[in-house]
Amino acid sequence: MSPRDSPLVVGLLLALLAGCDLREAPRAFELGEHRGQVRVPAGWTALDHGRQWRLRNREAALVLQDLGAAGPPGIRREVERARELWRGGRVDEARWRLRNVPVPRELFPTAAEREAFWAAWSVFFGDPARVGPYADIDSTFSDVLARVDALPPPDLPALADAGLKALGHDQRRDVKSRQALKVGGRDALEVETWNRLSHANPQRFLFIAHDGYLLALYTPGQADTEALSAFASVRDSLHFAAADSARR
Repeated sequence: MSPRDSPLVVGLLLALLAGCDLREAPRAFELGEHRGQVRVPAGWTALDHGRQWRLRNREAALVLQDLGAAGPPGIRREVERARELWRGGRVDEARWRLRNVPVPRELFPTAAEREAFWAAWSVFFGDPARVGPYADIDSTFSDVLARVDALPPPDLPALADAGLKALGHDQRRDVKSRQALKVGGRDALEVETWNRLSHANPQRFLFIAHDGYLLALYTPGQADTEALSAFASVRDSLHFAAADSARR
């Protein structure tokens, strides 16, 4: 018997293998312009769909997604990008971007402030045939940006409610539990939902406030044991690049 085949050596090798981290190495991800790293659980595959990452292992699935601007910093960034497009003569693209900026009504302290904001915002969508030079619309951008800056910081539970609605949560489901935590140094809220009547078909959601945007990790189907184990692994390994470095 060679030294390699001795029971002592075999036992030591098995012990070393048992202690090894068999998870995949951290992988870089991009969600729109957001950058970071995450460990994909062993046996799972990840597909990049731009603003969405889909992870699968046979029938189990997870989704990591950018739900868009959520709060003044993100809204300001989107309006500034539309401003640059408009300044460059790409008016249709600028309007498309503005139409897709979520501005939750819950952000406004009063109805009067909300109505004044939307009155200013509506100027962007006047008759296209009467669009003049950029100088004619510049003051409207300045007005809207000033109103955005005056908005209070958003409440994460309220953002999570808006995120649930955006992901198809409706009156047929109830929130079972909420837990505030930190993920990658960012404020986050983990939410578990289930069927309102039967308390069956649980789902798990994680909403992360990231540089003025709302990111979500969630189980698109039932949160079974395999999906929940992968959910926890992905959640605990998420790390984000700083906003400035992410846009380089």
